[in-house]
Amino acid sequence: MLKLIIASLLFTSSVYAEEFQAPVTDTNWNVIESPLECSLMQTIPSFGQAGFYRRNGHALQLKFITDSLSAEQDTVLLEMSAAPWQNTEQYDTLATLPTISGQREFIFDGVLAQQALAKMQDGRFPIIRYQSQSYNGDTTVKLSTVKFNDSLPAFQQCLNNLYPDSFDEIRKLTVYFESEKANLDKASINALTRVAEYVKVDDSVSQIIITSHTDSFGRKRLNVPLSEARAKTIRDFFVSKYEVPAEKIVLRSFVDHDPAATNKTPKGRAYNRRAEIELVR
Repeated sequence: MLKLIIASLLFTSSVYAEEFQAPVTDTNWNVIESPLECSLMQTIPSFGQAGFYRRNGHALQLKFITDSLSAEQDTVLLEMSAAPWQNTEQYDTLATLPTISGQREFIFDGVLAQQALAKMQDGRFPIIRYQSQSYNGDTTVKLSTVKFNDSLPAFQQCLNNLYPDSFDEIRKLTVYFESEKANLDKASINALTRVAEYVKVDDSVSQIIITSHTDSFGRKRLNVPLSEARAKTIRDFFVSKYEVPAEKIVLRSFVDHDPAATNKTPKGRAYNRRAEIELVR
């Protein structure tokens, strides 16, 4: 009889929901600020971490990241608690998203993240519920609001100061040249300035590859130094104007061997008189 009772208790406990939340007396928010990313994250013992994140050029995200409680193939439910003054245990459901087996990151972006951030300022907190591979019942994770409003201003200031261009927007650029010339016009200078300013704030850029071209007009022996001169003009702009390390820059010259358009028309030749700039991480 005793064995049956113990077995019953063990079975019952195995289907109880597991709940994770930072303790009230030891809740801390970690704010990371840079020109390219902002995060406001909280450590949740025995679960992992959760909070808000934004990369420049991308939408705000609400992220729950677990170290060990990976999900089953099912769904994750995002809810918001009631405000303290409402004196109720009811929750508002914001979203239900599919999960895949082994998933350890639960990300809600765009409008959902913005809603959660706004509601937290009123004392409400986001909750996720999902089926983990470690328990038979629901795994429930709550993001505490303790000390939230103390850390929020620094996070919001970081969001306001994010660099306007993202890597994907700036990583490839083509500038064009007049016939038989290697000097930069105003439009090219403005475009290259955007690239140079981005490189100065993104330490992950390891190389700038400059590939220069000519059209097929003129003598071959003159087009070779012309193509090289175009690449060197851009390199010198980066190095002298913006102090980009010269060792980061790789020059390639294709002369007229890789046309972007036909060389049989003036319009086509204008497209071929170019230099392509690519950033590499």
